[in-house]
Amino acid sequence: MTGLNALDTKKKGGGVSADLLKLLALVSMTIDHYAAIVIYNGNLYGFDSEYYQMAIATEKGMQLMRIYHIFRTIGRLAFPIFAFLLTEGFIHTKDRKKYFLRVLFMGLCAEIPFDLCLFNQWFDFSAQNIGFTLALGIATMFLMKKYRRKPFLKWTSVLGCAALSELLHFDYGALGILLIAVLYNFRKEKALRIASGAFLSVLLSLGNFGAAACSFLPIFFYNGEKGRLPLGRVLYFYYPLHLIFFYLLIYLGAKITA
Repeated sequence: MTGLNALDTKKKGGGVSADLLKLLALVSMTIDHYAAIVIYNGNLYGFDSEYYQMAIATEKGMQLMRIYHIFRTIGRLAFPIFAFLLTEGFIHTKDRKKYFLRVLFMGLCAEIPFDLCLFNQWFDFSAQNIGFTLALGIATMFLMKKYRRKPFLKWTSVLGCAALSELLHFDYGALGILLIAVLYNFRKEKALRIASGAFLSVLLSLGNFGAAACSFLPIFFYNGEKGRLPLGRVLYFYYPLHLIFFYLLIYLGAKITA
């Protein structure tokens, strides 16, 4: 019984709630996207390689690049937390089909703003936003649950979804789906859940010193409670809206300085 209690993530009192985790992920994501969109593509003219090279050659440009790298490193915390909360949502939701459709709809709404922000094009199929990764993650967990008594089919399904994510250029690719899969698979084994999640998160953020693994510090203290912050389904609206806002910042900035 002692071993089971040590793995219990739903102890009352103290700890980190789901709402606090969501807030941390939203802040981290916003900092990350501010760096990628406003600093890199806006201030440093990332859409134009010639202007970009001139910009980073200046003292101000070098300062902005340092800030950019710091903000992008902070931004690595977001996805593992979203992946963790996705597994918790899948476990506790009353309607998994609606859960999948909500996340997929968010991805569809965000795709044009995502392409405009990162590629300055209405449609670009070289990368798809995180909403599609999360939706495919839900589908992966559904298959894992369906084939839970058939390990070969279960993990073949996971690998198939991971390959699909890579093939369709979903954000975080195959590793993103594998992270969601292991977090769901080890949902009753806290130590394995944290260790496997942190390991995959290091692989996801090798270019940023493995910073994504730091997200498992607050996750470790997750208490299984929803929390009292009025966040609800804010991610579904916030994700596409903040991309639109950042694109307008760089679009209007370019018009003003033209």
